[in-house]
Amino acid sequence: MDGDLAVIGVGTTGSMILWRSSLRPGSVVGFDATYPASDHTAVGGDSRMFRMAYKEGSQYSGLLANSERLWKELGALGGTRILDQSGGALTITTDDGDYVRSLRSSARASGADFETLQPDELRRRFPQHEVLPGDLGLFDPRGGLLRTDVAVLNAVEQAKANGATVHQTRGIDAVVPQDGFVEIHSGQQSWTFKRVVISAGAWSRDLLPKRYAEHVKPGRILLTWFSSREPANFENGRFPAFMRDSGDVHMWGAPTLDGNMVKLGGICRPNEIVDLDAMNRELTPAELDDSHAAVDRLLPGLMPVAVRAKAYPDLYTRDAQPLIGWLPELPGVYVATGFSGKGFKMAAGVGESVTRDLFGEPPSANIDFARPHRFADPAVLDQSWGRLVSAERISR
Repeated sequence: MDGDLAVIGVGTTGSMILWRSSLRPGSVVGFDATYPASDHTAVGGDSRMFRMAYKEGSQYSGLLANSERLWKELGALGGTRILDQSGGALTITTDDGDYVRSLRSSARASGADFETLQPDELRRRFPQHEVLPGDLGLFDPRGGLLRTDVAVLNAVEQAKANGATVHQTRGIDAVVPQDGFVEIHSGQQSWTFKRVVISAGAWSRDLLPKRYAEHVKPGRILLTWFSSREPANFENGRFPAFMRDSGDVHMWGAPTLDGNMVKLGGICRPNEIVDLDAMNRELTPAELDDSHAAVDRLLPGLMPVAVRAKAYPDLYTRDAQPLIGWLPELPGVYVATGFSGKGFKMAAGVGESVTRDLFGEPPSANIDFARPHRFADPAVLDQSWGRLVSAERISR
């Protein structure tokens, strides 16, 4: 054996599994095709929004609560702040019922307090936003910003300090269960482990059995950065990380960590990546035009021309829920991927629950909703791909 546990992909989720598993008995080895915190992966883009009130459902509340604790623990271990809650998090939505009900349900499940801001109060407290007819705000004081690269690098450093190792490879070609162990292959090299975790983000699909691979797609997420006319109005603490779903607009954003710009995403829908090696990391003129128009309309304090723009890959599932669990077709192989563009905020909690699952203990938070076997259910297979746009529809 080359080790007890292999973690394929040491990025958003894999680095957290590596860290938490390194605290357990046995040897842990990570494999990564680039290097942890590479800007060519879903870790890229400097920061992510953290929220406790989460409209995607109360099933995430335990993972988010555990993540809040673990982000603070990881930051303290590395002597740096990973989770910055000084500005909170703001949601702007049209008061049509469903979105607000989901947020409130999530907040109750996680024990998070949040404020409901009527239009006049929303305008008064956060004048940076243009408030549309019917808009209201929900402010989550425990929300904030996560430093993505610092989080991943700290997790890897802590794992190494606990005895874990990380190998940089050109990529894993195959995962092959044998009698009582699992082989992983990369070119002419191979290794054997008792258990293997697949957490390679957008690159995970090629390692999955067909039953699951046909229900996941790599997606191209677009991020843009804009300068402000008056930087003091958009500093962290005065301008919180935000999510907006109002009218015909979907947008999320946050002040940059240096306080000079605002990062925005979600304006253009993520689109399918047919060939990861040939992925276009630049935004098309039409994508930039859409981004500029949204900023001009909704954030008048920003200059409506992006000063930086880049595309990042992630893995999307058909129902936009992650894949977490053992794969019956591959004995000894566990999967933790498919977070559909929303995995970083809960990654630390996922790493803890996955580690407990790997060692035969009850997960510390609910992950049953993410089990891979759900794709045997016709109701799931009939679902659309949500916000993920097929590659054929973006040739513009």
